Amino acid sequence: MVLNWKMKYKSMENLNKTNRRARLKQYNPEVVVMPAAGGGWWRMFVIFGLIVLLVGGSVYLLFFSNYFKVQDVEITGDTKPEMVDGIKEMLKWETEYMALFNNDDFASSIKKRFDGLAKVEVSKKWPKTIKVAVAEEQPVLVWNSEGKLYLVDSTGAVMKQIEEKERLELYNNLSVIGDLSGLPVEENEKVVSRSFISFVAAIKQGIENSVKKEIEAFEVQETTFTLRIRMKEGYEVFFDTLRDPDGQIEKLNNFLKSQTLVNEYIDLRINGKVYYK
Repeated sequence: MVLNWKMKYKSMENLNKTNRRARLKQYNPEVVVMPAAGGGWWRMFVIFGLIVLLVGGSVYLLFFSNYFKVQDVEITGDTKPEMVDGIKEMLKWETEYMALFNNDDFASSIKKRFDGLAKVEVSKKWPKTIKVAVAEEQPVLVWNSEGKLYLVDSTGAVMKQIEEKERLELYNNLSVIGDLSGLPVEENEKVVSRSFISFVAAIKQGIENSVKKEIEAFEVQETTFTLRIRMKEGYEVFFDTLRDPDGQIEKLNNFLKSQTLVNEYIDLRINGKVYYK
């Protein structure tokens, strides 16, 4: 009995200690619980009003204020006075805002209005300036039709007619393509394709650097599908402009290394074969 009484007393003592610890945890004199504040709708109204003012002010600043209206244009590159004036005339100064200005559309409009431009880049210089950089097409070859010489750009379009003296002084490094058909040529008319221009450049480089022969003249007749090259050694070489130029150069080089006697021509237009005379 004595033992049971001691155990019951010890259990009650432990329970009292646990209750005291729980009360200490629940009470913290440093924590002050404030009552819920009223007027939450008023704060929401103020925040909403500030957001409306911020958005409205931004819209006005971007689309209606003179601060972000286009007021100047900087034009750089291969420019002429008439081109500068024309680009400025294309801008709608009274209604053109930086946020709504489309760079790509304006660049396309410039290329449509002015012929012979290889590149037009338009960008914005905030807060009120449009930057336009233009580059004119450069001649890549000379087209000879019935003795008249024309500069041709990288797109294959005729730029202008020149005299032989001008060609020798300024464009002597360009290949001259003789058109034996004698068709009439006009400025801005496209006489050859980009691929034909690339083919001529590759063949010229291959003959000079790999075959190590000198070219007398480039010629076409009726169509640009066949390129005829007159060599300074007295014979002609026929190339197919629709096939790989490097492969035809390699075939020509291997044929010439065989030391076969050629009097008139070498024809490389048939795949896997070489005809000569």
